Amino acid sequence: MKKSFRVFLHILAFVAIFAAATAVVMLLWNALIPSIIGWSAISYCQAAGLIILSKLLFGGFGRHGNFNHWGGRHNKKQHREFKEKMKNMSRDERREFIRQRMIGNCCEPENEKSGLED
Repeated sequence: MKKSFRVFLHILAFVAIFAAATAVVMLLWNALIPSIIGWSAISYCQAAGLIILSKLLFGGFGRHGNFNHWGGRHNKKQHREFKEKMKNMSRDERREFIRQRMIGNCCEPENEKSGLED
């Protein structure tokens, strides 16, 4: 296939998916929110605006890499090793380990900043 035709298909697919998602948001909102909370129903354009606003505020809309909650790359092997390491530690060892990692990431716990101890 020509590259321009592929680009056209991708754009067409995006528009179709966005239109369908907008309709679903509008239908769900109008079916649930007015009866639960008492807010008014929304139009199709307002539903599209909600989707765009949620994208701006929360991100999303698809796969943009394999990122974790805090914006860093998520490595499944490292995560599994970390869980194993934590599972084999006592509560005090875990606490100290986490404290050391926080200090290593330039984030001291609040009680250490103020000089308070548990």
